[in-house]
Amino acid sequence: MNIFPLTALGTLLFATLPIAAVATEFVLRVTGQESLPPKWIQQDGRASTGVCPDILAAISRVEPRLRFTGLDDIRSVLVIEQNLRLGNAEIACALVSTPLRRHIAIAIPQPLYVSRQRLAAAADDTAEINSLDDLARLKPLVTTSRGAAYIDQLRALGITVDDSTGSNVTNLRKILAGHGRYFYMNELTLHWLIREQKLQDRIKLMPAVLKEDSMFLWLSKKAPSQAAPLLAAAIKKLSDSGELARIYARWSDESGVGPRND
Repeated sequence: MNIFPLTALGTLLFATLPIAAVATEFVLRVTGQESLPPKWIQQDGRASTGVCPDILAAISRVEPRLRFTGLDDIRSVLVIEQNLRLGNAEIACALVSTPLRRHIAIAIPQPLYVSRQRLAAAADDTAEINSLDDLARLKPLVTTSRGAAYIDQLRALGITVDDSTGSNVTNLRKILAGHGRYFYMNELTLHWLIREQKLQDRIKLMPAVLKEDSMFLWLSKKAPSQAAPLLAAAIKKLSDSGELARIYARWSDESGVGPRND
């Protein structure tokens, strides 16, 4: 599991900004992520629900000095990174750590949740794949979402990757059309798409988890630095109370048609 390390310097920076001294209210603009339900779900052209909207609402509940706008602005991950770099948006929710993101933004230290990467395959696929090395030895064509952080790692292992589209419904249907043997994606989105597209009898998830990544909230380096300790404290509080885990669990039901209410 890849967990972004908070360096000693990072810890000091957070510690030197006492929360009690931060009285200002911060309205932080978010850029949502397209084609990645249930992390972000668009309804009537608006991203009004999903894992990230629920997490951001929970942050505002425990820390009223933080408010978020722009949840209906859904873009590709490449545009999200550009917005963080330029300061056009201050917040990106639930992205893995990469060198580029660490250069342009601050990862709030407490992970929001852990993303588990798996393969979707045609229902009659009989291969046994228990690791990325197994996948590389098989030499299949693997589809995945354009701009995904793990594409370079897959290609470094010699895996042929088709990342020509950011539409994950299209990537899923490529498997059925024979344009690729596997679709590599986080299991949360795969379960959701297979269920929503009613493909349970035609597409299956391979059993093995091939990779785990911690997912972080990111604050643009062009955003007010005083917001960082408020975000860090709020997310830690939500983690310690179990609320982050409950939010993820509500959206990770594999058998129903929507989020669980338990």
